[in-house]
Amino acid sequence: MKFKKLTVMCAVLSGLLLGSSAMTVVPATTYAASNDKQVTIYLTRHGETTGNVMQRVQGSSDFPLTKNGITVANDLGYGLKGIKFKHAYTGNLTRQEVTAQQALKYSANPNTKITTTPMLREGGYGSFEGDSIEADNQKIANVYGYQDGKQFQQATGKDYWNKLQDAYHKLDMDNSQNTKLAKSDRAESSAQVQKRMNSELLHIAKTTQEQGGGNVLVVSSGMSINEYLSTISKKYDGKPMQNAAVTKLVYKNGKLHVDGPIGTLHYVNKGKKIAANK
Repeated sequence: MKFKKLTVMCAVLSGLLLGSSAMTVVPATTYAASNDKQVTIYLTRHGETTGNVMQRVQGSSDFPLTKNGITVANDLGYGLKGIKFKHAYTGNLTRQEVTAQQALKYSANPNTKITTTPMLREGGYGSFEGDSIEADNQKIANVYGYQDGKQFQQATGKDYWNKLQDAYHKLDMDNSQNTKLAKSDRAESSAQVQKRMNSELLHIAKTTQEQGGGNVLVVSSGMSINEYLSTISKKYDGKPMQNAAVTKLVYKNGKLHVDGPIGTLHYVNKGKKIAANK
């Protein structure tokens, strides 16, 4: 009896050491299924808007896409063709949602559900909403003691977008525009924008992973994307985010990481070529 027990134990040990399929295939497969659920977020800026063309402070104001903006969103879609999107999320602004709709349509993902949320909207500018950007430049620069907007941007480098957001916040909290806006409707700070963007993107990543992983299209706005990226990537250099530019984020170990270039127009340019040959 002792000899039989010893033989069985040796057989089990040999199976573990040699990777016996009878002993290891099921546990290994189960492990892979529960851990190999990669989530990739395609974080995208909306297409060109009437506000962009008129050089207006957009923020939470709902400027629509221009004809060119629709075309750029379509090109983005063509460039993303071949990528299956499990879900799409956008801010609750028309320019963000329509960009997602067009991109999904032309990337052969017309049935992908779109969820809108205020957490992904552009940074709020309170009393400055709709202002001429040029007219506001001097006020913003003066907050930090610079002569003009150009000097301000050159001096602050990759911190420019956060400082720009914070200047609007300070001026609005000081009621420099002499408006009767409630405090809750005034300009956001960069910390507020970063917090809501980070919270929502992590929520999206976790939810997608729980559903088995996959690709997600997220459409937001230039300032919000820049402010968010400044907190998560050493590669962030503060360059302006072009319309329909994409930054890929991969979710790993409970965090989102930039995968590849920041704000690339690769998909738009690829899509332009495809559209031109149709």
